[in-house]
Amino acid sequence: MKKFLALVMVIALCLTSFAACGNQGGGDAEGPITIKIGHTDSSQRSTHVWAEWLGEYLEEKAPGRFNIEVYSDGQLGDSPDLVAGLGLGTVNMVFDLASVFTTVAGDASSCIDLPYLYATYDEWIEGTFENGGLELFNETIKDSDFYCIDMYYNGMRQVISRTKNYHNAADLKGQKIRIAQNDMNIAIWEAMGANPTPMAWGEVVTSLSQGQIDALDHSLGVFNDFNLHEIAPYVTLTNHASSPFPVVCSLKWIESLDEADRTVLEEGVKLMCQQQREEERAKEQEYLKRFTEENATVEELTADEVAAFKEAVKPVYDMMRGKVGDEMVDKWLATVPQ
Repeated sequence: MKKFLALVMVIALCLTSFAACGNQGGGDAEGPITIKIGHTDSSQRSTHVWAEWLGEYLEEKAPGRFNIEVYSDGQLGDSPDLVAGLGLGTVNMVFDLASVFTTVAGDASSCIDLPYLYATYDEWIEGTFENGGLELFNETIKDSDFYCIDMYYNGMRQVISRTKNYHNAADLKGQKIRIAQNDMNIAIWEAMGANPTPMAWGEVVTSLSQGQIDALDHSLGVFNDFNLHEIAPYVTLTNHASSPFPVVCSLKWIESLDEADRTVLEEGVKLMCQQQREEERAKEQEYLKRFTEENATVEELTADEVAAFKEAVKPVYDMMRGKVGDEMVDKWLATVPQ
């Protein structure tokens, strides 16, 4: 009898724990839905500011229904930890580089970062929100229990260096360029002539300061917010990838929400992203002005130099066709404005 009672107690405790995990962040008819948003950007960047705005918006639209908590600067972990947290329920929403999610979701989703897929901000906007890019990205990540509600504008990807500006493969030869880990990123920078060096974001500033890497590719906003031009005073405007910041949650989690709750949440996130995109785009000229005024050397590739890099990265498209098939690559190319 004692063994039987002990077994019953163990089962009861397990069921209680399971229920608690299942309700994490979900709320109920009485209490608010707590949504933890995690990211590695600074608390001053537009991405964080607009995420905090989401809490204000939801309180106005659905008073007392949502509790938004935003954690900046990797407070909930580095990028891989945050992505894992979506499945564990320790974080409910994450925005980061697309490659952070595609590392888990697989090669088809990583096509979003194909080099020179979208040549400009306007092309990226049209391709993503009018020509089906967002829907295609969701198609490729759903099997990993990811759902992208919308996308922030991280900025067209540029290069910042401790040593020099880069205009061609000869300039890049032997240069250690920090990248987010995935096969396509490695292939891109090898094709462009550099020595790609995968590294977690949390190690970047120290490694750049100490010379363990020569450069990194990211957006102007990140260069600005982390004052990277102070230790790496050479900025080259390559525009080699559009590099959005997908705002991602667990597909199971968002499908578990009440329909009305999900609707108001998604409406808020889409409005949040739209306003952030407009603000971040407008700020890019301010970033460039600051870099120049603070003695950084900013140089833009010429049309011929861009054409040479586009030609150099063609094997990356061939590699991706081999990994995911012609149909998938062609679907991504079909989103490019004509």
